[in-house]
This record gives sequence, structure tokens and C-alpha cells, in this order.
Amino acid sequence: MPKDDNKSGNKRSSTAAAPFPSSSEVMSSARDTAIGLASTAREWLQPNWSAPAVHLESLATVMFSPLAAHPVYRSESMVKAIQLAQQQRQRSPSTGGQSSPKSPSCATDLVLHWDSQPWPSSATLLSADIPEPAPGLSLFQSFATTYPSLTDPSTNASPKRSRNRRKKNAVPLGKAADGALKGIIEEREKKIRESDKINMHMTSISNEIRQIDMQIDDLINKRKSLEERWAKLETKGQQTQLSIEELTEKIMADQDDASSSSKPAESIQEESDDEYGFGETFKTLSGHEASILCVDFSHKKGTLVSSSLDHTVRVWDLRRGICSGQLDGHTNVVRCLQLDDMRLLTGSDDGLIKQWDISALSQAPTPISMESFSNFSSAQASPSSSPVVRAQDAPPPNYCISTLDGHQAEVTAMHADATHLVSGSNDKTMRLWDLETQTCVLTMDVMWASQHSSPTNHFSLESLKINLFEHASNYIGDLQFWNFALASGTVDGKIRMWDLRTGQVHRTLPGHKGAVTCLQFDEIHLVTGSVDKTIRVWDLRTGSVFDTLNFNHPINSLGFDTGKIICSDNSNNIDLYNRTSFHHSKLEGHTAPVQTLQYKNNVLASGGHDNVVKLWSL
Repeated sequence: MPKDDNKSGNKRSSTAAAPFPSSSEVMSSARDTAIGLASTAREWLQPNWSAPAVHLESLATVMFSPLAAHPVYRSESMVKAIQLAQQQRQRSPSTGGQSSPKSPSCATDLVLHWDSQPWPSSATLLSADIPEPAPGLSLFQSFATTYPSLTDPSTNASPKRSRNRRKKNAVPLGKAADGALKGIIEEREKKIRESDKINMHMTSISNEIRQIDMQIDDLINKRKSLEERWAKLETKGQQTQLSIEELTEKIMADQDDASSSSKPAESIQEESDDEYGFGETFKTLSGHEASILCVDFSHKKGTLVSSSLDHTVRVWDLRRGICSGQLDGHTNVVRCLQLDDMRLLTGSDDGLIKQWDISALSQAPTPISMESFSNFSSAQASPSSSPVVRAQDAPPPNYCISTLDGHQAEVTAMHADATHLVSGSNDKTMRLWDLETQTCVLTMDVMWASQHSSPTNHFSLESLKINLFEHASNYIGDLQFWNFALASGTVDGKIRMWDLRTGQVHRTLPGHKGAVTCLQFDEIHLVTGSVDKTIRVWDLRTGSVFDTLNFNHPINSLGFDTGKIICSDNSNNIDLYNRTSFHHSKLEGHTAPVQTLQYKNNVLASGGHDNVVKLWSL
């Protein structure tokens, strides 16, 4: 030990008396004693060397072991170790009959007065439990007392962590919560319940949305299935209709065969069942005494109706190629007509539109002579016709079932569906008729629409100088409608698209430089013909011209499908334009300019100034 420590230890032992020697005093005294004992051991030790040697080894090992430098073997801990050794000696019996000292004052007295009782070994001393001093506070408690702010969780924690900790504690402990805190907790629980309800409602709505989506998918699939069924039924219906027509023809053929034996063979021109080539004329109908103005037919072996400048309307049996009869009722020529099965609609220069039922007339077993016209006239027959009284004085049959009176000038164009009819007249109006009630439900003024759409571009008949053919004087050249969409062509060269729900024009297609004489449209295209010697193909989706065909003569009639456009251009031939190969071909057969055309189901009917009607196979 350093000298300074010895000096300081001597001073402390001399100035103040302690109940137990300090660690420094014990260490210094033990060292001096050990040195002295080492030199005189053989002189004062008893012959039994083992006992004092063990005592000396135990004490020296404890005091001078390298562990003695550790603070645990200093001061009070060393004293406690010596006291433990003394207590063990006192409990054990003495060997020399001498009692050991009860309270040695120093280590020298303890060794000199020790008897032969052996001391505990160093291993026993080191493994023994050394009592801890009894300080008032532990090291951590002393640290907390010195720095209370660092150990107080209420002041050490950050505000954010404090808030999170308060949120996690659902209910404060016992008596620490006051009335205000309880109210806040109740409010928080209320909001939590409200949030749970909102989440439940959101989940329910989400489930309903998913169910609706599933229902929509099911409806879409059902729609697709129904569309497929519709397509199959439509195809089957067409096949059935064709079968019905074939059976009807066979029935009529059988009836004709039964009655043909009693009739002259030359009076009936039976049609053969031979197939005809493309563009070949398979039937010619003669009987009119003037130019043919318009024609229409039902099917190849059905009924055909024609009107002429001879003021007659004839009904033809196409299967037999004969005239079944004539219809009297109009007081002037018929400019337009439409045949739907056995219902016939006619528009005349007398301003009237008549509806006819020709089912009985078309099924007449024998041809009707020219002298019996009055027998088939309606109640409004021409005054110049003198009715012929039948042998039994029976009234003549009435084929006219209704008359539509409203136009103030010639009826020049018409188109009808199952329940409605639209007519155009030279009184510059178009009328929508209800065929069931036989009343006019809408009137459209074409002149008013023309003046408000383009007041500076007005055509007059004098400026057009149209004297080429009969239809050139018509103010409304042609019209067609489907559902609520109506297309009309007028003398000013414009195509107007009308809305039949409002009677207003919603689109005007300018392009022709002359009067429009004919038109026809489908789902995509609109084809128009004009006296400007052109045919224009319009795209209804954009309102623009898709194609333009130029001719050498004015166009007076046309028909088209997806593959071809057929037209008559006031010449003896019929022009056939292939829309796929862009090739023009001619149908030759008429001996005078062709006036009118009607194209249906690959069959073309044409009439012209040669007073005949021809049917072509296309």
C-alpha cells in the first residue's frame, strides 16, 4: 500500500476511536504481522504445525489475494469477514482449555491468542454470504432522488406518446378519474359505437352494390341469350315464310290446273318454273294505253299494281301473267302508290289518298274485261263512268275501304307502315296520317322550312326549266320514313331529315343542283337521285356524301341494296351499278324511256313510255 495511505490511516486511528478498525488499519497491521510471523514461525508455533498454518493460509489468502484490491474486500466487508471467522471459532470447542478472546481489537491479538482450532479455508470465506450494509436508499433510488425529472414518467414522456398512452387506456384507474373525464370517456364510447354503425352500413351498401353488379351481369347474359334466340327465330321465321309462299303457290297452281281444262289455253299465259339468269326479263305485262307512272308488287309470283296516264290502275296476277281487274275511284291520274300484301294505297292528282283491299280482286278466277270497270269501282267513282247493272241487279263490289282528304294539290309522294302514312303534295306540305283513325295528326310546311333554313337559296320551277319528264314538276319528289325519322327530297335540291314527333327539321343535306326526284335509305346510307344527272350516296352517321354517280340524263327512279344501285335515267335502258366492283351494266328491253322502278327480293319491276311493265331477275 502507498505511504500516503499508511500515514492517513495512522492519523485516523490515533485521532478517533472506532468500534471496529478500518480496512486500511487492518490491512497494514495484517501485513506487518504476517511478515513478523513468517520470520519467527518456527519459534512460537507449537509442534502441531498444521493448525496455525491453516489459520495463517486462510487469513493471508483473504487479505493478500488479488481480489483483496476489489472494493468488496475493503473496509466494512473485511471486518465482516473477520467477525464471521470469530463467530465460527467461538461456536467450536477449544483444544487447550483456554477460552478465546471475545472481542479482539486487532488482527495481531486475534492470531496470537488463537488456539489450535483450525480457521475456515479461503474457499469457505469467499463463498460465504456477506451481509450487505443497510443504507437508507438503493443506488437507483438515490439516482431518482437526485434527478426526479428524469425518472418521472409524467414529465419524461413526450406529449405525443402521452396522448397515445391515454388513448390506449380505455378506462382510467379507479379514483383518478373525475366527473369531466368520465364524460369524455362516455362521449368517446358513444363515438366508437357510432363509428361501428357507420362501418356496418358501409358494408351493407357495399354488399348491395355487389349484388346489383351481379344482377347486371345476369341481365346482360340474359340479353345476349335472348338476342341469340331472336336471331334463330328470325331465321326460322324467314324460312317458314318462304315455305308458306311455296305452299300457297302450289295450292294456287293446283286450283289453276283444275280450272284450266275448261278455259282456252291462249287466254292464260302460264308461267313456267324455269330458272332465269341474272338481268333476264321473265315477264312482260301489256294492257295500258299510255305511259306507266308507278308500279309496285308483293313478290315474284304474287300481285302487281300499276298506274298510267290513261287514268287507270290495274291489278296483275304475276303467277298467271294476267290483269285481274282495274280500280276506279280517283278522278285523276295516280302519281304514287304502295302495295303491302293485299292493302293498296294510292295518291292522285285529285289530292286524295285512298286505301284499297284487293284480296278479292287478286283472287278472281277469270280475267276482267275492259267493259266491266264500273263493276269494281268504289262509291266515289268517276262521274264519267256509267255503271253497268249486273244481271241479278246486285251492287258492285267496293274495294276502297277509306279515303284521306286534306291536301290542296296533287299528291306526288307517299310512304306507309302498318299504322301510319306520310304523304307529300304540290301544296308544299307533308302530312302524317293515322291509318286506323283515318285522320291527319301532323302537317309539315316544306316552304316554311326552306325559307328559314336557307332564305337566299330558293329555286323556282321556271329557273330550273324542267320539261323533260312528268315528275319534274313535282315540288316534293320523294319521301321515306322509319319510326320517327323522315327523309324528303324537294325541288330546291335539298334533302331534309324530319322528326315526326315534333314536325321540325333537324338536319338539311345540301348538295344536289337540281330537283330531287327519288330517294331511299337504310340503316347507314341514303341514296338520292336528281335532275342534275347525279346519284349521291350519303352517310347518315356523318351527313356527308359517301359516293357520287354521274349520268348522261336526269334520274327519275332508283332502288338499291348492299350490293347494287339500280336507276332509270330517262333512257331506254336501266343502269345497274355494282357497289363492290364499281362497274356499270345495262338492262335492255324497253323500247321507250323508263319512267319508274321497283326493286324487291332480287326482282325488279319497271315501267316506261312504251306502256308495258317488265319484270327482271336480279
